[in-house]
Amino acid sequence: MNETRNSTKTYAFMSALSAIGAAVSIWQTHLYFETRTGMGSLKSFCNIGQTFDCTAVEMSNYAELLRGVPVSGFAVAGYLVILILSILGFNSRMKKTLKPWLVGFTGIAFLFSVIYLFIMLTQIGKLCLLCLFVDSVNVILFILALTSQKREAGSEGITPTHIVSIGAGSILIAGLVTLALNPQREMKDEDLNDIVESVLASPETPFALPADAPFIGDANAPITIVKFSDYECPACKMGAQGIHPLFKRYPKEVKFVFLNFPLAQECNPDAGLKRTIHVFACEAAAAAVCATEQGKFAETYEALFENQKDFEQGKIADLLTTKVPSLQIDRLKECMKLPSTSDKIRRDAAVGALLKVRSTPTFFLNQKKIEGGLPTNLWIRIIDRTLKK
Repeated sequence: MNETRNSTKTYAFMSALSAIGAAVSIWQTHLYFETRTGMGSLKSFCNIGQTFDCTAVEMSNYAELLRGVPVSGFAVAGYLVILILSILGFNSRMKKTLKPWLVGFTGIAFLFSVIYLFIMLTQIGKLCLLCLFVDSVNVILFILALTSQKREAGSEGITPTHIVSIGAGSILIAGLVTLALNPQREMKDEDLNDIVESVLASPETPFALPADAPFIGDANAPITIVKFSDYECPACKMGAQGIHPLFKRYPKEVKFVFLNFPLAQECNPDAGLKRTIHVFACEAAAAAVCATEQGKFAETYEALFENQKDFEQGKIADLLTTKVPSLQIDRLKECMKLPSTSDKIRRDAAVGALLKVRSTPTFFLNQKKIEGGLPTNLWIRIIDRTLKK
């Protein structure tokens, strides 16, 4: 009687754990698509310090088994199989031959966790908190499977036919869930390729960059992406979300350069604007210029785009002090008043005007013009094709 009661508790615990594992894997799949399409925030909730970086893991080649199909999608299917098998453990007839199957599937999950942890430590160089949580679930499930009720004699129980049916159903459900989470599910691959081919076939427009223009990445990278943007522009925020994950995928291959092109007459007189479109754009650009002088461009760039809705005239510097605590506020405010700061903004904008920039964001990839932001996965295709050339 006690053995039966303990067995029931084991299967109940395994059912709960596998359901949690499936839920977290669905969450990871959502995060994967957010990251790969540029629809997430500039800073993920699980990017903590230098060690834990979900964005770096999701942007790596190891995040997908097939192009566009995340590893977490396959994990959902695996957890559904374990969940169904655990539930069958409540059936006295089915559980007679259940243990070998449970040990087999949880063992595969455990082995995968070991391999992926090794990859994160040695290849990616970052850890994902959600991945570590799933790894913990896999370890516990494997231990529970090993300690579950021993196989009983008899011909009844789980058969290979049952396993095939359970596996097929789980894969189908996981596939439908993964497809539903993909915001680009209705886009044809050939349409995406057409965009890539259009960008790669566009002519180059040679131009010189200001020597002190802020950049992220390797100064000697083979690819340079220049972005002309306005910190108050909603489309520029979306453009930032699209390229931000690329910083983690191409730290040595791409140099990302940022130039100001505020849609405001007072600091961008060469744009041919009939009126000022964004009233806070010049002040935000000045804050970015001055933060760059303190070596805080990347943090300020993120903070400005993440907090566009909180912009107030004359208070952007104060806003930044709550979002980028390491900034020296007095130095920032004094710098924002200097004529040289306005001159840098006008200089950036003048470069854009010469290049016939008419809207923001506008990008130049190795001097090939790209108007408007692109989803992150399209940037990946374009960059990978350019690197191959």
